[in-house]
Amino acid sequence: MATHLKKRPPVSILLLTAAAVLGGGCSTVVNSHTRKAAMMGNYLAGDFATAQQQISEKLKSTAGTGDELMWRLEAGSALFNCGRYDESVAEFEKAEALIRDYDTRAIISLRDTGAEGAMAVTNLNALPYRGFARDRIMIPVFKALAYLGRGDEEGFQVELRRLRAAQDKVIADNRTYFEAEDKALRKAQAENRIPDDGKTAIRSNEEFARELVKVRQAAQNGYGNYLNPAAIFLSGIGFLRDGDPENALIDFERLHRAMTGNSQVERLYVTLLRQTGREIPPELSKVAPFDFPLDRDVVYLFFANGRSAAFRQVAVWFPVMTAWPVCEYYDAPYRRVTAGDATAEKLADFDGILSQEYDERLAAMIARITISTLIKEGGSYAASYAVYRENELAGLLVFLGSMFYRAAFNTADTRSWEILPKELLLAILPMPATHELGVTAAGPAGTRKALIRFSSRCRSAIVYINAPSAGVFQPHVLEMNSK
Repeated sequence: MATHLKKRPPVSILLLTAAAVLGGGCSTVVNSHTRKAAMMGNYLAGDFATAQQQISEKLKSTAGTGDELMWRLEAGSALFNCGRYDESVAEFEKAEALIRDYDTRAIISLRDTGAEGAMAVTNLNALPYRGFARDRIMIPVFKALAYLGRGDEEGFQVELRRLRAAQDKVIADNRTYFEAEDKALRKAQAENRIPDDGKTAIRSNEEFARELVKVRQAAQNGYGNYLNPAAIFLSGIGFLRDGDPENALIDFERLHRAMTGNSQVERLYVTLLRQTGREIPPELSKVAPFDFPLDRDVVYLFFANGRSAAFRQVAVWFPVMTAWPVCEYYDAPYRRVTAGDATAEKLADFDGILSQEYDERLAAMIARITISTLIKEGGSYAASYAVYRENELAGLLVFLGSMFYRAAFNTADTRSWEILPKELLLAILPMPATHELGVTAAGPAGTRKALIRFSSRCRSAIVYINAPSAGVFQPHVLEMNSK
């Protein structure tokens, strides 16, 4: 892959490198997924206190760096899983403030230009972690549940109202960002005379090609336009509890279009069509509506099954060895979940949502990594040769030093929000007269059971069961007493 690289003064390179190391967070040298291994091990073993302490330590060291948002998200979901709802809301609010900071900057600002320059001589971890679209939509979902967990139904409803605009905002913001990013990357390629053949080189790599097949298979379970069915469902329930079935119908119709064939979504849609006096489409004429109210005296079971896909680092040769992030998928611990007489069905496939976004970002990632790799390689050989012409020993030392430097910064950007479920299952049933509900989950590792008890004053409730592994089965009973 021939290229003519723009010369960079040694002092500028040193300054950019120093800025990247100081501002990029720990992920610049050691990839994020590796850094999180011990913390995730404790989380999956059910030792939430230790996992939370490890996250708190990381927040101290990454505050003000490009990794801070990622760790705020991990802290928010970890605290939620510990039942520390007030602290969870506080962390998510800090995460939202960071996102607003990113979004209110100019798309191509001096601050971002500096990060782009640092990325060119280090790696993509020098850029701030801005969060995936999935992250931005899940923040108000978790906040809504956390408000309910602390007994604040008004706060719960406020976050549900935010969900109604969050989906469209994510679509618009990402479109603007990707358009600006594409323009900036094309400019960088032209300035450095880098041909746009990185895609061919990367995709011809056998290992990467295999991983890309897995990604695209998982991406088929996504929903397009960054849609998150869990958010759409909760928005619809919020409208119902507000006494607004017309707007609830809009949400459930949107859900039905995205999840054709899902029997529970079909029942939701048919129920609202009947409630609002609409005609039932012929293809749904045999679908039975729910025979109990959906806005009161009801239980919604959310079963968070398994751990989310993450990114791991692999070596890709094109022609030099380059670290590259690929999706890492994990098996769900349970295959069948029942709550009373109701069977839970998949509501949201988080692996599919993340895989779709990874695939969409792929072209920009290839361009960035191509530019970064060629600048580092070209700069190394040019500097070594220039010094070698004056002094052979010094030239050799510069070459060896550059090899160490390139190895140190040959780190894939594996940053993601990992304390999320692989998938979210949903069951809907009337509030039991006994105010007790048996939940059973069966899978390869065996069967787990839980008896959920509601207070005598509980009218409706969301039960959120966190089951990231076969060793963890953690119910959260989030009561709603207004209806």
